[in-house]
Amino acid sequence: MINLENRLWNTATHTAREAGMDFTVPCAHNLRDLIQAGTGVMRRSQRISESDLEVADLHLSRLAREMVRVTREQGAAALAGGKTRIRETALVAAKELCPLWPFG
Repeated sequence: MINLENRLWNTATHTAREAGMDFTVPCAHNLRDLIQAGTGVMRRSQRISESDLEVADLHLSRLAREMVRVTREQGAAALAGGKTRIRETALVAAKELCPLWPFG
């Protein structure tokens, strides 16, 4: 089975890339920490079936879409032909959606 953290990280980065964005380094670290905490919850509660992973994927995708929305709302623009960078403030705002199992 693919590593839970990697699977969920791929979900988040895919969602950002679809929007033409990526994460700043600090935001990426914070998001990885959130993913790691969420997978810890999954393992401790023995909820690591494929259906549980699909729910976690869905919820993380929703969180990432909210981060994209907040970034757009903040008026962030791409740097010199690059991608728009999602900052930590977007993660903080998006976490208001929580509790989204297993991330909140």
